[in-house]
Amino acid sequence: MAKIARQHNIRLHIDGARIFNAAAALNVPVRELAADADSITFCLSKGLCAPVGSVIVGSRDFINKARRVRKSLGGGMRQAGILAAAGLVALREMTGRLVEDHANARRLAQGLATIPHVRVDLDRVRTNMVYFELTEDAPLNPEQLAERLKTEYNMLMRPYDPRRRNFRVVTHYYITREHVDLAVEAIRALLSEPVAAN
Repeated sequence: MAKIARQHNIRLHIDGARIFNAAAALNVPVRELAADADSITFCLSKGLCAPVGSVIVGSRDFINKARRVRKSLGGGMRQAGILAAAGLVALREMTGRLVEDHANARRLAQGLATIPHVRVDLDRVRTNMVYFELTEDAPLNPEQLAERLKTEYNMLMRPYDPRRRNFRVVTHYYITREHVDLAVEAIRALLSEPVAAN
């Protein structure tokens, strides 16, 4: 893509919201993934556990233009040092532990794959995201499962697309291996109940 962009004198920007997860999954430094880009943005809160924030990286001229645009749109912040400090912690301490989130996602997917009425494609689980769906004959629909997980197990898990009967689960710093095992067993228990007669 970079080669084609260069041939046509087009700048290449990477929306790298989760690029650190991609780098961890591929075991490749972020700088290698972004090497051919003119600019990149990445999120400090998705996966890196900062409370808020994103970073834009590019040439000095590009950053100066971005600052002017931000200011003209009213996007400036005052006294942002505390948030910046959290961002630095995220970059220094959280990037190296993303493989733990990926391992927890893999464990979750493997556990879900053993539950009747659950379909999960283990080959798609490469980072910290797990997509799974309920079969049509499941004793609960996605909304019912989500509600019962909340009320009976104090777990928040919302359907991703209820029409497709699926969920997206994202593991992160605050999700431990024990939480993963509890989630699998809660879903197993709820989906093992007999289907109520109409």
